Amino acid sequence: MTGITELSPYTHPVRLETPRLVLREHCPEDLEPLHAILSDPAVTWYLPGMFKREPVETEAYLRSVMRDAESHHRLRYNLAVTDAATGGLLGSVGLHVIESTPRGAHYGLGYFLCRSVWNQGYATEAARAALDFIFGGNACRVSASCLAENIGSRRVAQKCGMTQEGLLKAHTWHDGQWKDCAVYAILRDEYTDKLWRSSGKT
Repeated sequence: MTGITELSPYTHPVRLETPRLVLREHCPEDLEPLHAILSDPAVTWYLPGMFKREPVETEAYLRSVMRDAESHHRLRYNLAVTDAATGGLLGSVGLHVIESTPRGAHYGLGYFLCRSVWNQGYATEAARAALDFIFGGNACRVSASCLAENIGSRRVAQKCGMTQEGLLKAHTWHDGQWKDCAVYAILRDEYTDKLWRSSGKT
């Protein structure tokens, strides 16, 4: 990837570990596997803006992600989701500041994964790691939205303890029609409370 290697290494790289995954900063070596994921129409069916037909499009996206990671006042985290055993790239999980206040920031959460690991709990595992990380920082609220028909993503939000806050009618143009969008969110205190209760402490 010509001209992109100067963007790494990072000053304060993020690395998160779960039983099966490692979430880390993206690197130039991610280009080929990342393009394989983002050029798959099934992966980007509910994220049409992320579809990359040509490697040069994926390179531009990867370049912007790596620039975000270098920012001293970081507003976006797009972390590579990798297999803890093999190091292989499985997808990405993203967090971005929607609004920042003196009392904390509101972040949006999103993700995509390659088809080979769908329906195995990887998305929930990655999302929970991202929530642990951001609520350990300056986040006071995290929200996520998806098309109402996207049952898989809705289940991930629910498994992460998020509550559905609303249903936006005919909100998003997709596949030639207007579709409803479900909105989920969780607050720092709610997330901390759920972790406390799940640990068995009273």
